[in-house]
Amino acid sequence: MRLSRALSLPVLESVAAAAVLLGSAACRTPDAPDAFVTIVTVPTPADYVSGGETLLRIEALPGTDLAAISLSLDGSRADAVIAPAPPDRLRHDQHAALALLKGLGLGENEVVVMIDGEPVASLTVTNYAIEGPIFSGEHLDPYFCLSDLAPSRGAPRRFAIGNGESLDGGMHGENCSMERRIDYVYRPTGEDVDFQPLADPASVPSDVAHTMTSEGKSVPFVVRLETGTINRAIYQTAVLADQASSSPDPWNPPSGWNGRLVYTFGGGCEAGFFQGTSTGRVLRADMLGAGYAVASSTLNVNAQGGCNDPLSAETAMMVKERFAEVYGPPLHTIGSGGSGGAMQQLLIAGAYPGIINGIMPTATFPDAVTYFIDTPDCRLLLRRYLNDRPLDEETKRVIGAWATWRTCENSLGPRPNRIGPDNCPAVIPAEARYDRIENPSGVRCSIYDGMRNVFGMHKYEEITPTPTVEFARSPHDNIGVQYGLAALNAGLIDKALFVDLNEQIGGWDIDFQWTPERAEADPEAVRIAYETGRVTSGAGGLRVTPIIDERSYLDQTGNFHTSYYSFVMRERLRRDNGHADNYVLQRRGARPSLALSNLALMDEWLSNLALDESTDPIPKKMVNAKPHLLVESCWDEFGGQVLEPQIFDRDNLYENTTGLCNSLYPPHAGPRMVAGGPLTNDVLKCQLKPLDPADYEVEFGEAEWDRLRSTFASGVCDWSKPGVGQTVAPRTWLSFGPSPVNRFASGS
Repeated sequence: MRLSRALSLPVLESVAAAAVLLGSAACRTPDAPDAFVTIVTVPTPADYVSGGETLLRIEALPGTDLAAISLSLDGSRADAVIAPAPPDRLRHDQHAALALLKGLGLGENEVVVMIDGEPVASLTVTNYAIEGPIFSGEHLDPYFCLSDLAPSRGAPRRFAIGNGESLDGGMHGENCSMERRIDYVYRPTGEDVDFQPLADPASVPSDVAHTMTSEGKSVPFVVRLETGTINRAIYQTAVLADQASSSPDPWNPPSGWNGRLVYTFGGGCEAGFFQGTSTGRVLRADMLGAGYAVASSTLNVNAQGGCNDPLSAETAMMVKERFAEVYGPPLHTIGSGGSGGAMQQLLIAGAYPGIINGIMPTATFPDAVTYFIDTPDCRLLLRRYLNDRPLDEETKRVIGAWATWRTCENSLGPRPNRIGPDNCPAVIPAEARYDRIENPSGVRCSIYDGMRNVFGMHKYEEITPTPTVEFARSPHDNIGVQYGLAALNAGLIDKALFVDLNEQIGGWDIDFQWTPERAEADPEAVRIAYETGRVTSGAGGLRVTPIIDERSYLDQTGNFHTSYYSFVMRERLRRDNGHADNYVLQRRGARPSLALSNLALMDEWLSNLALDESTDPIPKKMVNAKPHLLVESCWDEFGGQVLEPQIFDRDNLYENTTGLCNSLYPPHAGPRMVAGGPLTNDVLKCQLKPLDPADYEVEFGEAEWDRLRSTFASGVCDWSKPGVGQTVAPRTWLSFGPSPVNRFASGS
């Protein structure tokens, strides 16, 4: 008898879309068409399991005796617990067993399914250490454990568990490991109460609250909280606990759990190199109370994980695997988080589809790389130039088309530069940090040095002659950018200011120091950013990922989380797919968050998708599955919902008030759109064209034109063309090492 084999997710690009729908991030595709047994790892692809154990799902034709199933591992009897799988919460007619397999060795393991001792299916499972890495590249070095972090006001850095206790040390070895622990908390009755510690879930206090889950079950609000280390990160999982059992397993999950997992991602975007002190929050009373499980880790907080989305994706995958081995595979996993947490969701769903199945970004930025186009433009160039001249705030504002000059001056400007090396968080000891003169081999806290496994390294002798020092490549560039072009053509600034601004604006070096010359990107870094998916596109996994974007309006406050970026992300989907039907944008002012209602709608959307067994293309299934109540809209100050498409008028940057929602919350832009750039805001280095008088609504004098020709000797940006090296079809499930599957190498 031929054995049936399953293909794991990363092997075939065409599998990615199916993985989004399956929730298990695996594909059951045997090579034997008459196979009656299939085997997959859940929820992690078989190429990427970790920790020496994995959960297997073994499906068989009806009538097959599941009790007769056994497993062998590399030719010997396997250490595995095998029992019929609990009924699927959506489909109840599947005939399957779950097997928790232990004893995996590092590297490839051959698992064989037998029925009554006869082999019927096999699967190669590749196991990695629980400390990682798997596909994110070699571990960053140095790496500071919690107990090694610089103290705050003389006190050690702590990780708050959530039960009143904290971790402030005890991390062991170079991988910062700790013993896994289980704690319990409960929510008392009353309003605005915090979780309280609980010693024994079988003996709860009389003031314990009861909660109604999304499945209509009323259960005591008691939460099982697991804390441990995975991939050198501190992780936590939280789920409603059963009073009768403190030891759940995949066959007996807690009765209050609704089978869904929310994975939370924290904000910021700083260099990595340290373990971190918080997760994206797992003790979410609103989510837990509705029956959802919640998981996260310190490396899923962008300000701690180095703004390194492959590392965040890898960590989420590993934590999710651990969760499934304890509670069973989730029906689907929903991402949640804002700002840097939104970046992670979009990047992971795009580049590593299947880890999260639907995403709910807030305060959205599409990705770090293109967001940080705005950092040097404002922080280093425009503030330097404009504040040195007697200009009013309105003149300075229109050059960036911000809602207010404060967006640049007080928000973008003073922020950590992030693409420069001196961006080290306070937790990294001062003596370990890079200094061009005193410590050129120290920790360079740019996001690109934190992602050096992706972008590669290069010697910059003009910065430091030390031969052993290499810096990560940078994809940022401003050659050919005509700052203030739209403002000039709209009559909002005069010719003299336009010419002088572009003549004097300058650029920056690899250390993010101002230079009189414009900045030129490393061409390899530009290619890598696009090809590996570090710049999000509408292609890849995002093409088939349900997205609900809740955007609170902060433009007029000067906050750098401007609404423009939500329109940027939606426009990339439209450009690459001809539509953005899987992206629902909701805007609001100060009204309460829509998080819980959107979570229910996302759950419904994903459940409808999973139940769709038609042969329709996935984009059509996406539209058919979308809940009827989930439509683009905004909410006014009184809580009234305005049902209308959300519009960004590219041709009216300074009066973007089309529609009722835009009259309430007019979106604004940034310097590159004023310079003529596209709404997609994803051109890292523009293609150039000669200066053309037809591009201007004003007529320059001969002397002014000579100055422009000198400033733009190689030409100006041709925004009608894609950027240099730009591709909008990135490769998915790339490995930067050690996994050989889909291995990416610089120059490949």
